[in-house]
Amino acid sequence: MIKRLLQVFSSSEAQHDGSPDERIPLAAAVLLLEVAHTDGEFHPSEQELLGQLLQEHFSVSADAVEELLELADEKRKQSYDLHQFTRDINAGFSQSEKERIIEAVWQLVYADGRLDHYEEALMRQLGTLIGLSHRQLIEAKLRVSRA
Repeated sequence: MIKRLLQVFSSSEAQHDGSPDERIPLAAAVLLLEVAHTDGEFHPSEQELLGQLLQEHFSVSADAVEELLELADEKRKQSYDLHQFTRDINAGFSQSEKERIIEAVWQLVYADGRLDHYEEALMRQLGTLIGLSHRQLIEAKLRVSRA
């Protein structure tokens, strides 16, 4: 989907050097993990979908998904807010790309078959942080929930 991103973390020997091409997938992984953990349950269906979303939307190689998720989980646990991660998303993507990203996050929200009120609140916050209108957020939600 996003052709201009390099294949980051393409080998297990890749080092995180803080370049934008590495920060964006990491930021996305942190946001996805935060959403997956918001309802207090981390379902196997969410775990599986996380890897798929990172590969499809952020050009992360299949071999690198596990390593990226481990790093993202560490960052998520050390972070006090999501601003540092959404800042990277805002800097690296166009408005239409951010809409597609939020669709991917909605897919993760619905992976367990239900929408928790904490998940919905976090999605509203994420939408605002990445510069989406309420309408754009709801349209993305509807596209995913109808699929």
